[in-house]
Amino acid sequence: MSVGTVKAVPFHEKSYWEGRFEQENHFEWLLSWDALKPLVESYLDPNEPILHIGCGNSRLAFHLADDGYPHVINVDYAENVIQQMKAETSPKYDRIEWYAGDCLNNLLFLLNQHDLHDGFSVVIDKSLCDTIACGDDDEQTSQQKLAHQVGSLVRIGGVWLCVSFSSQREHVWDQPSGMGWKWKREHAIPVPVNHPNSLPGAPEIFHYLYINRKVPA
Repeated sequence: MSVGTVKAVPFHEKSYWEGRFEQENHFEWLLSWDALKPLVESYLDPNEPILHIGCGNSRLAFHLADDGYPHVINVDYAENVIQQMKAETSPKYDRIEWYAGDCLNNLLFLLNQHDLHDGFSVVIDKSLCDTIACGDDDEQTSQQKLAHQVGSLVRIGGVWLCVSFSSQREHVWDQPSGMGWKWKREHAIPVPVNHPNSLPGAPEIFHYLYINRKVPA
């Protein structure tokens, strides 16, 4: 009897997401805004733009705007989902913006376009780190690249709020000499996930919120 091979879902491939977004209207990865809000609201400023990277078809931007954080800038490398979300953004949300861009490459155009010469105060990543980890090498090259790219967009003192499946996700690596900054992990918060269909006695499941602050090196 032969054992079948289980094919892993290619979460790290752009073509996977483009195909998925052709079929899917909305999907909220990991924690909902209701679950996140009490954990992250102290880091948010209603007068500051919030950058949401790897946004997909999440409705997080609308929930943030409804709760008093109107300026949300969303980025994803799948252009079809950006066009879809633009079409769904009503005039009520006139400060929600959508951009196609690769979060592992240069997104500095966002700073120039919004006159944010010092950088964003908050970047939110809901499982983007996980999708990148799926295709990474043993040295975690792509995850290090993500940490560097996010750091290039955040001001000193700003935060990267990262939600992950993993209890051991890395965000803090040595930066190239002369960068003048580094990431400091302030908190790694396990958040219980309620599954109404779980069997009695099933082990508790957690997602993880990492709060990383950009500090001088």
